[in-house]
Amino acid sequence: MSEKANILIITATKVESSAVLDAFKKATGKEATSQSIRSRVYFDFGMVNGARIFMTKCEMGSNSLGASQQAVAKGIDALKPSAVIMVGIAFGVDEEKQAIGEILVSQQLQLYDLQKVGTRQKKSNIILRGDKPHASTWLFNHFDSADQTWKGANVHFGLVLSGEKLVDNFDYREQLKGFGPEAIGGEMEGAGLYVSCQDKKVDWIVVKGICDWADGKKAEDKKERQKTAAENSVAFLLHALQFAAFDWESKEQKATTGNQTINNSGSGGNATGHSVAAGAGGVAVSGNVGTVIINSQASK
Repeated sequence: MSEKANILIITATKVESSAVLDAFKKATGKEATSQSIRSRVYFDFGMVNGARIFMTKCEMGSNSLGASQQAVAKGIDALKPSAVIMVGIAFGVDEEKQAIGEILVSQQLQLYDLQKVGTRQKKSNIILRGDKPHASTWLFNHFDSADQTWKGANVHFGLVLSGEKLVDNFDYREQLKGFGPEAIGGEMEGAGLYVSCQDKKVDWIVVKGICDWADGKKAEDKKERQKTAAENSVAFLLHALQFAAFDWESKEQKATTGNQTINNSGSGGNATGHSVAAGAGGVAVSGNVGTVIINSQASK
């Protein structure tokens, strides 16, 4: 079966997946269609404001079997999306300036698992060695613009901490804040999202709601807090999708029009669409094909 997505949504927990399924059912008026593509299950939501949208659920974390890095890579191979969006729940870092259910959108990620642990002045000294990548600029601009007409929970844009640890310890949270004082929160799957999307040259962003403070009190009202956070993050995602249609044609054209290499194939070269073709009589070019490199092969 051949399917093509414009946007692939990634979730990591049942509460996140349920929030997505419920919100899109309400928006589209129909249940998502589930299907197995290349040995992985995807939910097809059909078209929303000109975008074909699918969702798949990964395991928690980034690097383990079935976690976000592997799930995103498989999803990109299977569906060829122009963008991958991680949606769900996260922890906040400032109880005075943030509230449960408010939304975090990644302008950057701080990958904190890769560290140098040494000693300085007879004390433990930790230096981060992980990347600090920027999310897709056009996706960030779209969500930032959508926030101007959003009437729901407050949205915070900025640096999101990402690592394999399920953080529920105040001292460790404060240590993480020391690595990125400007951080707005943290989560577990963004690192894997970034690695796979960077490798396959696909745009990405993280959109998650605050469900706790990573302060040792995660179990308090856990079910209700997670539900609120997941539903708010999905509601903002859906608002952004409906706020303004994406220019998918230009995105896909850009993705497919890098350097074009032409090997002379003999007589009769006809080009259609955004393509090139070569023949004995010359080279035919149709549409925007970027840089054209012609390889001439002498007869033997």
